[in-house]
Amino acid sequence: MRSGPVRTFAVLTFGNWLSGTYLGLAALLLLAGAGDGGDQTAGIFALLLAVPTGALLLSVVNSLGAWAQTGAVIWFILAFSYLFHAYLLGLIARAVRRKGERVSL
Repeated sequence: MRSGPVRTFAVLTFGNWLSGTYLGLAALLLLAGAGDGGDQTAGIFALLLAVPTGALLLSVVNSLGAWAQTGAVIWFILAFSYLFHAYLLGLIARAVRRKGERVSL
């Protein structure tokens, strides 16, 4: 199988324990906090996991006006923020792993 940018993104985002734990916690908190009967504390923590990327994107959407503030846009921003943060955690995990490989003889 050839290695390409999509495969590299998928491996970094989903292929390590750090990113998987982050995404699992985000999904658990979203499921617990979603809906009218959801736990508000879980919903707040789910939003806090998306900071700072989610806050930046939400401020952009808020500046566009009320027409852009739909539920679908908010869910997309949360999903994008979670995936972006998982990708960054994957990059960090790979850098730490490679640094450990260079140090050990």
